[in-house]
Amino acid sequence: MLKLSDFFKTKIKPFIYGTFLSRIMDTSLNGQNYFYCYSRFKTSKYVSPNEFNIKEYVQNQLIDEFNHFSYFCNWKVYKLDENEIELRFYILNDLNIPKQEFYKKLYSSLINEKWINTSVMNEQQKEFIRGFMESRGSVDTSRKFIAQDYFYNNKLELKKAMVLIDMMNLPIEYANFNMRELQPQFISGENRRNAQFRINAFYYANKIGFINKYKAKIFQNAYSIGNWLIRCDNEIQYFSVDASCSRNNDSAFIKYLNFFSNNIYQQKLNSSTIRNLRERLGFDNSEFNVGELTNRNRNLIQLFNEIAPDKCAVCGRTTTFTSKTTGRQYFEVHHVISYYNDHEVDNIGNLVKLCPICHDMLKRGLAPKDLQINAILKILNEYKEIYEFTSTYLGIEDIDELSKKIWSLLG
Repeated sequence: MLKLSDFFKTKIKPFIYGTFLSRIMDTSLNGQNYFYCYSRFKTSKYVSPNEFNIKEYVQNQLIDEFNHFSYFCNWKVYKLDENEIELRFYILNDLNIPKQEFYKKLYSSLINEKWINTSVMNEQQKEFIRGFMESRGSVDTSRKFIAQDYFYNNKLELKKAMVLIDMMNLPIEYANFNMRELQPQFISGENRRNAQFRINAFYYANKIGFINKYKAKIFQNAYSIGNWLIRCDNEIQYFSVDASCSRNNDSAFIKYLNFFSNNIYQQKLNSSTIRNLRERLGFDNSEFNVGELTNRNRNLIQLFNEIAPDKCAVCGRTTTFTSKTTGRQYFEVHHVISYYNDHEVDNIGNLVKLCPICHDMLKRGLAPKDLQINAILKILNEYKEIYEFTSTYLGIEDIDELSKKIWSLLG
């Protein structure tokens, strides 16, 4: 068994730096204390068992690849079934130090590594990022992210996302921070989830590359990449895809990360404090209370009506009849999450144009449930900004589950 005292005497590999700094765990086994990092992921509906034998891959390849990039042959299968896979890397805590001290020692060791002092991303830095992201991160099959929950054990860890920006040369425009603690479902207790750190999946696939070939296959199938696998260097898979069209605002990333560190971490959040925080982030204060309805923002509706193409988001028709007011083809603006539930959804990210027939069809009780859910699914699949807003607002990432929840909220 690898001992902590021996671990710090060796040349620690970038991959294992990444996996431990992503999340350090501790446990007791047979009366002895251990630290461990892990790689956990679930099987995906985007990859059929006939296409990819996950058990065979984990036992015959993935373990060997993880051991190779970690230097120590220390990775073991902890769980392996048809739904979930987990690998673990244990270190005996013979120094009897707390988890926070282990994190500090590991971080201090990292900042003294020569390979972090470069102006462009090198192979060691890519190995760190793979360990940091792929060990726990999942492929978001709708929003072009490699995403992971942002766990932290102490305030020092809050800035660990910046390790990837400052030390690993990850371009900040491809980083994303999602403060899920500010969602209404977190405050109500309906769905409490950690904040997320995310990297643009197309940038990751092209520049970083996948060590986990099962996750690479999920990415390939979910985004219909086809035969765009361009190379497999040293067991790492890269794809010929372009991420430039989906960059983030770099200043927004820093703003949200700092805001989270200073105002949300270890704070007692309630409706009043959330209202204040949302206001400081530029969100509409009056939109937070569920059921507290006021007049709709007609300016927003008029603006959307002007800029959105005259096309029904469900049936696709582009002609109806000429509006006497505008002289254009007549379409109606529809709130995907019904405005009746909360006027926070009076947001341009929740609006689509519908022909009058489809708009009536999406009213409660005016069409069969299956027909309405299929219409909602079509909107979510074809309008990514709608999926982004509704999934974030409702705290639901699975598109089928999301469509059913939206159906239940129809007005």
